[in-house]
Amino acid sequence: MIRIAVLARPHCHGSGILGVMDFFATANFCGRVSEEFTEPLFDCQIVTVDDEPVLTYSGVQLLPTVSREHFQPDVIIIGAALETVLKDHQIDQSLNLTRPVFGWLQQAYRDGITLASICTGSFILAEAGLLEDQVATTHWRTASLFRRRYPKLRLEENQILVDNGQIICAGGATAFADLCGYLVERLASPAVALACSKLLLLDNRRSQQSPYMSFFGHKAHQDTAILKAQVWLEEHYAGPVSIDDVARVSGLGDRTFKRRFKEATGETALGYLQQLRIEAAKQQLESTRKQTASIIWEVGYEDASSFRRLFKRLVGCTMEQYRKRFSYEAPVAVAGTPG
Repeated sequence: MIRIAVLARPHCHGSGILGVMDFFATANFCGRVSEEFTEPLFDCQIVTVDDEPVLTYSGVQLLPTVSREHFQPDVIIIGAALETVLKDHQIDQSLNLTRPVFGWLQQAYRDGITLASICTGSFILAEAGLLEDQVATTHWRTASLFRRRYPKLRLEENQILVDNGQIICAGGATAFADLCGYLVERLASPAVALACSKLLLLDNRRSQQSPYMSFFGHKAHQDTAILKAQVWLEEHYAGPVSIDDVARVSGLGDRTFKRRFKEATGETALGYLQQLRIEAAKQQLESTRKQTASIIWEVGYEDASSFRRLFKRLVGCTMEQYRKRFSYEAPVAVAGTPG
């Protein structure tokens, strides 16, 4: 039997913890129904830092199902702490609450136990020194914070799953389902993993976070000249903009502006402008039925093919695919057609 410990942290994403438990229970059921194995393959248990109950972000109490020190897992899954996604300044507090298990995780790694993180659980692996020479992913909204805190680590925030062999990272809170499906496929069989996805009505083909991302320009810095430039860009992105114009707004020389903009925001000024235009286009695709050519023009691009290539590269799908997936504006009924 494969033993799995799911680490529930204070203020964790409760449905993610219970979702992992449910997924492996489903795998046990599907395995027996398909007759691939006659006994339950997975023993999945909730552990906490101090063996005491924890409160989830939504205020629900989660109880550990076993003592952490007395359970010998083959796999450890670190759950997400949702507050870290929503409030950057709480990262130190969140990490400190989990610091007592760093030694446990480090020993587990030395013992060859598989370690997996969900969403901001990757911060725990990084803080414990377990992501050196590894590739990580995390929730897209915390990617800039991750890079600032761990500048030497390699982060691929576009990816839903990153498998380094012994260490696996999943991005986004609901990526627990992608992680579980992957682990069931790896530890049981592809057939059982597919059966779980079908039974739970889950898409087992997601590979990127890109379509779900929103751009939030980083402004929690102390460079007032760059902040002034950011505000100006957000007000004028739809017009003809040159980086020289933005530098003049900041009152800085061109080279100094480019260097300080990158240091303050984590983006080049051109990249920042492109992200603003992409985000504006996404909002119009979600909320209007305007033609894509009109949207491209309105966000400041004259070369439609160039913008389409940029959109697909940054978002991971075409404008039409994005609209089909995320639009909440009902199409206008054509006269003479039903309903």
